Amino acid sequence: MKIRYEDMKIDRALTNAYTEEIKKAFNLISGQDDIELLLRGFEKKFSDYIGRRHALAVNSGTDAIHLCLTMLGIKSGDEVIMPNVTYPAVPIAVSYRGARPVFVDVDRESLNMDARAVEKALTKKTKVIIAAHMFAMPCDIKKISDIAKRHNIKVIEDVCQAESSTLDGKKLGSFGDFGCFSYSYYKPLSSCGGGGGAIVFDNELYKDIYKYTQIWRDEKSQLNARVRFAPMYLLDLISVEVKFKYLLPIIKSRQRAKKIYEQELCKVKGITIFKDKPNANSVPQNFVILSNKRDSLNSYMKCNSVICQQPYKPLHISNTFKEFSKGSKFPVSDMYWKKALHLPLYSFITEKEVKYVAKLVKDFYKRKPADD
Repeated sequence: MKIRYEDMKIDRALTNAYTEEIKKAFNLISGQDDIELLLRGFEKKFSDYIGRRHALAVNSGTDAIHLCLTMLGIKSGDEVIMPNVTYPAVPIAVSYRGARPVFVDVDRESLNMDARAVEKALTKKTKVIIAAHMFAMPCDIKKISDIAKRHNIKVIEDVCQAESSTLDGKKLGSFGDFGCFSYSYYKPLSSCGGGGGAIVFDNELYKDIYKYTQIWRDEKSQLNARVRFAPMYLLDLISVEVKFKYLLPIIKSRQRAKKIYEQELCKVKGITIFKDKPNANSVPQNFVILSNKRDSLNSYMKCNSVICQQPYKPLHISNTFKEFSKGSKFPVSDMYWKKALHLPLYSFITEKEVKYVAKLVKDFYKRKPADD
């Protein structure tokens, strides 16, 4: 069997459901106004699901973060703090505003941004903290929010890697000033390969944020805004709507796979796994391990038809962003970069597939040193 770190098995399973939903939508739609009504309906369901008053469906998670920064008036000279281990779209969105991304190291317990490092990174120029919940696990959002409140700084929760995960029984995305989501195809709630994202929030800015998705109607408005944010595309919306109906079994399948990995790998000497804290409940998009023989293990997995995901390149060593971190040290990020491997975990992955991957890891570590 061949197993990849991502798989569209769920989309193959839902082909008939997609077809029916497309037919239903097209029978209802006679113009753009009808599409707007479909969007508003989904936004209400999603905001209720996360536990916020408002949601806005947009073209991507990157657009969601960029739009929040735009609404907050972030500009050249401002600083935005974010974790050093995150998807590069986060600093890219900051650079769109002309602001300076400021990277902080991650902690050893969850590989999420270290709240102590956040406080040390604050300056008079700091306007926003982007609190990214990486690998489905919550960052220390309560402490980060307290720090931000004391310094009159806004918090954008980046939930693109942690949709449906909870902390103290509350969905991630319900703690900061804004929560940003992505519906890329490998997420629990996902499109069929396109973009799609959302912003959730409680304040009264809905009409102000919404107007940025409407400026395509007016050339002068586009020129004045110097940016265009598209609403979520119809086919992305349809696929996300279908998956929303199946979200509970999707979540259960991913958490079942996580539990099997934890049971099978927790006693393997040479690797480190990351478990939820008692007050958290994560819905994983992959299963991260640290291996003292990562490259050899990865080669062994490939030879046995398992394709793992490589770690995210920490921002401080990326050619694109390393200029923003001169003179700074990121020891935990460096450790992650050298040792991390993301094992396959996707919606409806089978118990047999998960146990096969875990067995390969265990078999690798049972080998004699001469076998490496």
